[in-house]
Amino acid sequence: TLLAARCAGSGVWELKDSCPKGWRLLYILTAYYRCSEVFKPYLLQFLQEASAHPGLHFQGIAKACEQNLLKTFKYGGRCAFPSTVELQALAGRSSKRQLFLLPGGIERHLKIKTCSVAQDVIQEICFEMGLQQPEAFREYIIFAVSSKSESMRLEGR
Repeated sequence: TLLAARCAGSGVWELKDSCPKGWRLLYILTAYYRCSEVFKPYLLQFLQEASAHPGLHFQGIAKACEQNLLKTFKYGGRCAFPSTVELQALAGRSSKRQLFLLPGGIERHLKIKTCSVAQDVIQEICFEMGLQQPEAFREYIIFAVSSKSESMRLEGR
């Protein structure tokens, strides 16, 4: 309903921009908010059909929307709306490079997507170390360090 209200209340978009803007909006919504359990199977079917045909326009973003939606249902949606600064940082992009400090002073930049969770980062670092077993993933945690050198543990699950 939010998507329908946004489209109905926005006036007329130029036809050439309406489809890309609609897909970008859906990408953000599926990354941050859960749809209802009633609507979920219909939305998933639509996204799976749109992403199943490599020749179709927007096939890639349809697949990304599907992955976002599945991850949002697995880990939960956002508790707060994204800030203006966060939305501006995402403008035209779906990921950013984030610095991670590893033991021993090692710096590692990883690609973080709008729907990335701490578990994704832990798995990527474990894969790079040659650790493939899920038990190994539970041995590691991530702390967020602020500019004031305060730290906060991020949940990996």
